Amino acid sequence: MAAKKTIKPYKIYSADSHFTEPGDLWQRYTEAKYRDRAPRVVHQKDSDVLVADTAQMWPVGVMHGVRYKHGQMVPEGRYADIPASGFDPKARVAEIEMDGVYGEVLYPTVAMKAFTFTDVGLEEACAKAYNTWAAEFQQADPQRYRPLGIIPLDNIEWGVQETLRCRDLGLRGVMIAMYPDDVAPYNDAVYDPFWRTASEAGLSVAFHIATTRRPKEDTRPRGGLASGHFPVQFAFTEMVFGGVFDRHPKLQVVSAENDAGWAANLIERCDYYAVKARSSKPLALKHEPSHYWRNHCSYTFMRDRSAMVAREMIGVDRLLWGSDFPHGDSTWPDSKEMIEAIMRGVPEDEQRLMLAENCKRMYGY
Repeated sequence: MAAKKTIKPYKIYSADSHFTEPGDLWQRYTEAKYRDRAPRVVHQKDSDVLVADTAQMWPVGVMHGVRYKHGQMVPEGRYADIPASGFDPKARVAEIEMDGVYGEVLYPTVAMKAFTFTDVGLEEACAKAYNTWAAEFQQADPQRYRPLGIIPLDNIEWGVQETLRCRDLGLRGVMIAMYPDDVAPYNDAVYDPFWRTASEAGLSVAFHIATTRRPKEDTRPRGGLASGHFPVQFAFTEMVFGGVFDRHPKLQVVSAENDAGWAANLIERCDYYAVKARSSKPLALKHEPSHYWRNHCSYTFMRDRSAMVAREMIGVDRLLWGSDFPHGDSTWPDSKEMIEAIMRGVPEDEQRLMLAENCKRMYGY
């Protein structure tokens, strides 16, 4: 039986939604030196395709996946057929309000692929172009929208400066590659200038699914997609045991679209192995691992009933609901029913934290 829809006495915020960027974004905003190599739409006989030098791109047909019933997306498509609600702040209002959502934290779609560029200069130019456009989008309705900047970290000094520019543009958070494949892990001291800059600027740092740096071809069976959240587990665990949060006590990190039920077990395991490790090699940490998870790490979720059951171990103040609009996995247009189903039995004050207050606190609404 479908859950009964109820009207909440407060505004609901999605902590994980997405743009569908306009097709000419990078031609309008990228510096001239890189413009011809930036993401662009190429019109072919039967379909448009997105291309970019040295980077992977999504098939045009999967963009704005909520167009398709039950997420059954078709790879082919025309960019001109993508609804304006992906990139027009005014057109977007009617779509999200129909779903019971007032405000959104916005991640990219095309620019999620920015971390696959192998030309670092081009990667940085495209990220800078996206950040400028995202800030302009926010200015159209800052009470509703909180876009995040994207920060490649192949050049830490550039990443630091772009993080400061994102702050100056009014953005309230940034995202980096979910896992730094084939380079130093995030606990390495090489990243300390970035962590310090983000935390001192008051910007949370997000790790969104499907944004691993330079990912290798995925040869897993189809069911392997269900384990797409593993890289963020590696990243956060390395940061906890690597002392990142001791070195940067104001740093806040967010796991985006990786759901959250897994965190309860991992928090418990980290505390156990910290005790076990002391018998052979003491850990140079000021606190138990669970302290860092519960004071520095937050998680967005969509359909995660397991996170509701384990919310005491994860921390209710660390859980942020998101609709993923307008991607194919989105709960739109049935978010209200989904919320009622997964949050059954959860006290209303805790629901309010996860549906509104945690997001508002994290992103400065």
